[in-house]
Amino acid sequence: MSKKTRRDDVQLQRLRTEFPDIYRALLAGEIASARKACAAAGIKPERSRLDKLKNSWAKATDAERDAFLSWLAARGARRSSPTLASSPSLAPSPSSPRQAETPIASGRYLLPSTIAEIEVIMAQRRLTPQDVMHEMGFAAEDRALAGALARGASLRLSVIAALEGWLRINAQR
Repeated sequence: MSKKTRRDDVQLQRLRTEFPDIYRALLAGEIASARKACAAAGIKPERSRLDKLKNSWAKATDAERDAFLSWLAARGARRSSPTLASSPSLAPSPSSPRQAETPIASGRYLLPSTIAEIEVIMAQRRLTPQDVMHEMGFAAEDRALAGALARGASLRLSVIAALEGWLRINAQR
């Protein structure tokens, strides 16, 4: 049985056949990495600083995120920035009323403060995640919210938007 071809091997093969000058520069050490050589050849797009930051943020632990947000605040970043509002120290407590500008998610993932707030409302009203999905107009069989609450799974943006409205309504009760 033959060895499975990796994407890197395919890209290096393309470099060798289609862009021999760049491939020679890579082998000579003039280009630091295969990724940079592929980007120079136009095989692979160059990642922006924002893409790299998003990737690092997704892999960071909560402590690393808190440290980064503290550093960002110390550097004089605007307070109205949504990323700073998602900091646990600046996020509302589960018992406080919902503010319209307070984010409930980071991308497609619910913030820990939002999960706590949803669980408090669900406990007070004796609801299940399926009941909440049904109240928001989604199919009651939809297990997306249950996965997000239990395992931190991602949610569709439409569910997050509906959840913002649901939280605003239920925080007033």
